[in-house]
Amino acid sequence: QNRNMATLKAISIRLKSVKNIQKITQSMKMVSAAKYTRAERELKAARPYGEGAVQFYEKAEVAAPEDDPAQLYIAMTSDRGLCGAVHTGVSKVIRNRLNEPGAENIKVICVGDKSRGILQRLYGNHIISVANEIGRLPPTFLDAAKLANAIMTSGYDFGSGKIIYNKFKSVVSY
Repeated sequence: QNRNMATLKAISIRLKSVKNIQKITQSMKMVSAAKYTRAERELKAARPYGEGAVQFYEKAEVAAPEDDPAQLYIAMTSDRGLCGAVHTGVSKVIRNRLNEPGAENIKVICVGDKSRGILQRLYGNHIISVANEIGRLPPTFLDAAKLANAIMTSGYDFGSGKIIYNKFKSVVSY
């Protein structure tokens, strides 16, 4: 037997481990596909609420007061997960705005631990509140009411606000 040559037994062990990894990967794909279809079904049910709110504010012709420079940003991220680009994309928009002049009038509410973790080190003085455990289940009016209550009781008097979030387009683009 040569020093670097694989034996027949080593090759069969390696083949068996590759087949086991293939089985695990296949089952993980099936689980993620099931989770995706469930999340897509729940998102379709919640989408009319957002579209209705947009139409309401367009028809109401509500505008922010021009003399009040105080702004509130709401960062919508999750508490955990391996989707780094989703979290950093939201945080990057807020970081860029906080680096511009006049950022002392901006406060941030973080929905999800990921945005808090990214923004807290450099911009902790801008964060006024953090909301956790939102979005784990399908969105409900109670979740929105809790968040609205946290905003209203935060003690920050703002003239305008923005919600920074990611919009889902397709599985391929995500």
